[in-house]
Amino acid sequence: MRKFLSLGLSFSMAAMLAACGTNTTQTTSSSSGSEGTKQTQREVVNFWYLWGGEEAKLIEQIIAEYNKSQDKYEVVGTSTPDQKVIITSISGGQGPDITDDFGGSVPKYANENIAQNLDEYIKKDSVDMTAFVDAALEQQKYEGSIYSLPISVNVFALYYNKDLLNNAGITKTPQTLEELMQIGEETTVLDGGALKQLGSPFVPANYWPNIFTYAYGSDFGQTGKLTPDNEGFKKSLEFMESQVKKFGKDALSNFITSGNSNLNTPQDPFLNGTQVFRIDGPWLYNMAKEANVNFEVMPVPGAESVGSDGWSTVDTSMLYIPTTSKHKDGAWDFMKYMCMGDGNKLFCKLKGDLPSTKALLEDQEIISASPAQKIFSEIVAKNNLRVLPPSLNTAEYSKAIKDAVEAVLLGDSVEQALNRMKDAVSTLK
Repeated sequence: MRKFLSLGLSFSMAAMLAACGTNTTQTTSSSSGSEGTKQTQREVVNFWYLWGGEEAKLIEQIIAEYNKSQDKYEVVGTSTPDQKVIITSISGGQGPDITDDFGGSVPKYANENIAQNLDEYIKKDSVDMTAFVDAALEQQKYEGSIYSLPISVNVFALYYNKDLLNNAGITKTPQTLEELMQIGEETTVLDGGALKQLGSPFVPANYWPNIFTYAYGSDFGQTGKLTPDNEGFKKSLEFMESQVKKFGKDALSNFITSGNSNLNTPQDPFLNGTQVFRIDGPWLYNMAKEANVNFEVMPVPGAESVGSDGWSTVDTSMLYIPTTSKHKDGAWDFMKYMCMGDGNKLFCKLKGDLPSTKALLEDQEIISASPAQKIFSEIVAKNNLRVLPPSLNTAEYSKAIKDAVEAVLLGDSVEQALNRMKDAVSTLK
């Protein structure tokens, strides 16, 4: 069975590479006039995309609309939900003319000459890059140049369980980060040495540390100048340390570990009604509705010293043109349609993703698609969004942050955790 599967994959790859190799002009449309029928030759642009299943059908709808909108290029889509296949094909000179990925991949693809530098295309067409959400655009850059365009963004908000707050006699939502931490502590319930209810947004473990840091007005540095021991992250770790001391290392770590292991399942603590505050993305909204949780969503408030809200880390889905693309002009034209033109609005409407352009954040068709869309669009529009410094070592930096948080959870002091973190990132750039 394994041999047949491998053989099938080989045939599939061969077909894909053959399709890329036959990327020549073809007759795809005609128009009638007084002089008879005029044939229009279109240049084929191959678009390999990571989306699959029902999402792939939506992408094909957008491709069809693009092909109808002009008569110069014919985009041919191929669902390829394997990043390694795409990168291997690009490296071998047989990849697509345009493809998609995530913004965090930009430094690697730029450094390894996988993604095409777009500066000249942007300059030639006088593209207004201020049309994009600032933080979303930042994730498309490497060493000052732009290598991709964002098609959508992911941001995070503060979910809260209304019933659990009411049970604790709390009728006011937190207006500052300090109030959020205070209420989180007040609504954490320890019973017989075990945590029965978690007030603070420590589950999931990978969102809150960065977002708390930003909400304190700090960040993790800039490219070439990392600041792992910034004041905001230090205060975030100090808050976790205080909770470990108050509720016990074992009780807190057991609850958090179990919660992270059961994310988005019936045992997820927010979905089963044992977590008061939760920092998460738009995808949690429908899950919580289906689980009959009585909840609301609000922007993450800033610290008293910052005095604003909507603080979040941001990630993007993006499109890039491989350096080996044989039809870069056509790929660029399609990229503009998908990331800035009618295609982007259609993408956000069909898929329910958040737009990366400022204009669409105010578009009523987008905003009214769902309650979650409205809430998260407003958070994007607030523009209190941050990303880790774009570098070749973003994954290592993220791991160092995660390791520092886990060390404090398991009983290390903040000073010990930060010292190890500084050692771990000392050679990163």
